[in-house]
Amino acid sequence: MMDTDAPDVTDGRAGGNRGISPALDATLDLLSNQRRRYVLYCLRKQGGAMSVEKLAEQLTSWEGDDADGQRVRMDLYHSQLPRLDEAGAVEFDEDEGYVTLTETNEIPLAEYLDLAAAEENVA
Repeated sequence: MMDTDAPDVTDGRAGGNRGISPALDATLDLLSNQRRRYVLYCLRKQGGAMSVEKLAEQLTSWEGDDADGQRVRMDLYHSQLPRLDEAGAVEFDEDEGYVTLTETNEIPLAEYLDLAAAEENVA
């Protein structure tokens, strides 16, 4: 027997949309990738802005022995930074090779990022 008092937590694709905030979905999606979280941790730690080159160096260091700096840099340029930029979490100037953390109210990023940083011992 189905409990009809249970909240509907589907995302709209399965026939309902109560209980899911689009902003929460966007935030959780952004934070679902470790490298994107590392980008955000690093930018916060460095005062909100840095070159992609320095960012790639830091991420390569955090990711450990298996990380390849060139691959990290390429992934940042072609995947992670454009995705974070599109979501409004960073401003990525590809031509200058510079990324800046943005202050946005569109996605509740800070609280969830703090929780993730504490869990990953990166903060």
